[in-house]
Amino acid sequence: MSNSKSPKDTHGPIVKTGPTAGQNRSRNQDGQWRAKRSDANKPRETKGSKDKKGCFLTTAACEHRGLADDCYELNVMRDFRDSVLLRSAKGREMVDTYYRIAPDLVPLVREVGTGNRVWETISDVVRLIEHRRHEEAIAVYRSLVNSLVERAKGR
Repeated sequence: MSNSKSPKDTHGPIVKTGPTAGQNRSRNQDGQWRAKRSDANKPRETKGSKDKKGCFLTTAACEHRGLADDCYELNVMRDFRDSVLLRSAKGREMVDTYYRIAPDLVPLVREVGTGNRVWETISDVVRLIEHRRHEEAIAVYRSLVNSLVERAKGR
């Protein structure tokens, strides 16, 4: 379905914020309307996810690259969260800490230079996950988050 049709023609939901504000929300591959994104730092519901919160920094980096909310990288990161991190007390603690601090870091990711750096790091993390190098993936992502926290403090 084309985004060029008006909302009254498609009878679909309208995006309220972000770069596509005023346009129809896009559809998933199965034709269903996509769930709302976490543009306003609100949790995003994901079909089949054990934890209904979004991947704030990864989502922002994917948006920066113009990728869909169901792109490969987001799916890998969400699956890693659900299948690996949330299965241990240490992992759950890391995820809880991330959800407390990450929403405040999203504006940094929307800056061109930082967005590109975050995207490159996330791509590295995805490759590490694909090769089952989980501890390294965690360390790289943690380093990314820590550097963004430091940068936010300097603002």
